[in-house]
Amino acid sequence: MSRRTPMVKDVGAAKRAGASRTQSSPKRSGSKQHGRSRAAAGRSSATTTKRRTAGKRERVVADDGRRDRSGRRVATTRSPSETRRRRSTPTPPRGLTRRSKPRTRAERRDAVRSRITAPSPQLRAQDRKAGRPRRRLIAALLGLVALLALIAGRVVLLQTSKADSLRTAGAAQWTRTEQIAANRGTIFDRHGNELAMSVPAAAISINPKLLENGPATVQLLDDLLDLSDEKTAELLEEVNAEEKRGFVYVARQVDDTIGDHIASLGMAGINVDPETIRVMPGGTTGRSVLGRTDIDGVGASGLELQYDDVLTGTGGELSREIAPGGRTIPGTETVSVEPVDGDDLVLTIDRSLQFQTEERMREQVAELGARGGLAVVMDVDSGEILANVSIRRDDETGEPEVTSGNYVAVDSYEPGSVAKVITIAGALNEGVVTPDTTFEVPWRKQYYDDLLKDSHEHPTDPITVSQILIESSNIGTITVQEQMGRFVHYDYMEAFGLGERTALDYPGESPGIFKDVDELWGSERVTVAYGQGMSSTPIQMVAAVNTIANGGTYVAPRLVSETVGPDGSSTMMPASETRRVVSETAAAQTTEMMRRVVCEGTATRAQVEGLSIAGKTGTAFKAADNGTYYDENGDRVYYSSFVGFFPAEDPQVTVLIAVDQPPAGSGGRFGGTAAAPVFAELAPSLIHELDIQPPEDSGGC
Repeated sequence: MSRRTPMVKDVGAAKRAGASRTQSSPKRSGSKQHGRSRAAAGRSSATTTKRRTAGKRERVVADDGRRDRSGRRVATTRSPSETRRRRSTPTPPRGLTRRSKPRTRAERRDAVRSRITAPSPQLRAQDRKAGRPRRRLIAALLGLVALLALIAGRVVLLQTSKADSLRTAGAAQWTRTEQIAANRGTIFDRHGNELAMSVPAAAISINPKLLENGPATVQLLDDLLDLSDEKTAELLEEVNAEEKRGFVYVARQVDDTIGDHIASLGMAGINVDPETIRVMPGGTTGRSVLGRTDIDGVGASGLELQYDDVLTGTGGELSREIAPGGRTIPGTETVSVEPVDGDDLVLTIDRSLQFQTEERMREQVAELGARGGLAVVMDVDSGEILANVSIRRDDETGEPEVTSGNYVAVDSYEPGSVAKVITIAGALNEGVVTPDTTFEVPWRKQYYDDLLKDSHEHPTDPITVSQILIESSNIGTITVQEQMGRFVHYDYMEAFGLGERTALDYPGESPGIFKDVDELWGSERVTVAYGQGMSSTPIQMVAAVNTIANGGTYVAPRLVSETVGPDGSSTMMPASETRRVVSETAAAQTTEMMRRVVCEGTATRAQVEGLSIAGKTGTAFKAADNGTYYDENGDRVYYSSFVGFFPAEDPQVTVLIAVDQPPAGSGGRFGGTAAAPVFAELAPSLIHELDIQPPEDSGGC
């Protein structure tokens, strides 16, 4: 069979023919079909282009895949222009150059699809950086399992260890707990009489946000409680305010009967809460030493403050269930914690003696026109305070009243000649003098830079130690101190309790003004011998003189004898501390001198018929507010006192009476005229109340 000579066709024409066939199909029109045609053309036989330079003309030899009869390839020489046209013309796919044009649309579609190649899904996933579906499913499953395990663990935890707290929180939504106030302990006198006690009261308050008619409610409360104009105006301002508060006090410590009546009205926005009020059944009796509590029942001064921890009880708790709206469900109130009342205090005070002493001092202050008066009654052996009185004239009314402050312990004054008892007793104990030792005593003498003198002029005559105390000679007392030595004298003043707080440890108690011996300068070194240039409190001075009455043994004063618990158990307070200061002989010699002071000396107005009394007067200058011993009128400011005990043969009670600032220039400014008479008037009451039996041989003066 003869071999046909292959036909050499123009490559460019073939490409144009293929392009025309490609464009003739609507399915293959577009950039994708065109790209696929070019890709198919790229897979056809490679066309090698060689450029040869022959002379001035350039030829291009292209391999079109044609062969001659011997099988060798036939190269076609094209001009550069033809080559450029061939390059710009897309090469048809190989299949289209060798196959005839599909007759139907389906055939054409199948032909195109057969030429489409796509990468494998695995390669495509790697190109897009996407994880494998299996791994994603496993990870999601593990996360879900972990979440379910966490939820299950939380449920178990809430049902076990957290169960109690959740039940408590749930119960708190329908239960309310209120504090039950404990009763404050009662203060009794030595015989069991109430001096201070707590009684039921009510606190009235309003919630302006809940009031239906604020002004009308305020008017109603004003009518029931008799409010002041200022308080009424304040409440009206609260109920009419744009931004109302949720709680406003109307009145505190209201009588519980009135509180019950207001509560029975059942008005929204009005609250009635129980509380207590501190009262003194004896009126103002003992107020000076008892002190007071604040409106919340907390000790603010005096024994109420000092023993606040003892008197204050432990509060309880009341639980109740509430319905929606805040109403209490009847029958659900239970006391979860019982309140424990505070302990009671039993004082050494005798309420009857306290009252009588207060009344007598009030009368004396009013009669003299003095600023105030003080009194202390002390048991000789035990140091117990039987009466503690502070009277002061009210600045507004001008009437003498029982003070709320215990000036017996918190104020100090120059004691004056009462301090001579310490100087004489110390010198007797040291043995440097005897009651009959005689000295030449002038009525005035120069000491350092001051000219000191006695209260009255007298000749320079020999005078005994007894007469020095009886006549209350300042110069004679200095002479006795010089025999003893001022350093030894200073030690005795400390031993008698001067310069330090007493064992009472009363709130605000003063230690007095008592300079160290090395700090005394000039005449101060000798004036302290007769009670000038130093100060002491009345409680210090009565304890110092009581040392003489107690045979030379100092006994610390005390006000509280025992405490009684809510169950009735009693706890006794420790006995007062004691110490020996002077010998019994020195104390007895001093007592005899003091007895003569009452019988023939400066304290004759302290005498009581049929009763032997030992005592000593004191008339001291008091420092005024301007820092001098003179007031704004240029008059001396005095502090007059008397300290005595009886019976002199067997002392049972020691009493101090002091008058603060008696009028200068009057005969009532001295200790013997201002204070001693009060002692004489109180003595019979003391004998009766304390059942004192004077010795048979006691005949007074």
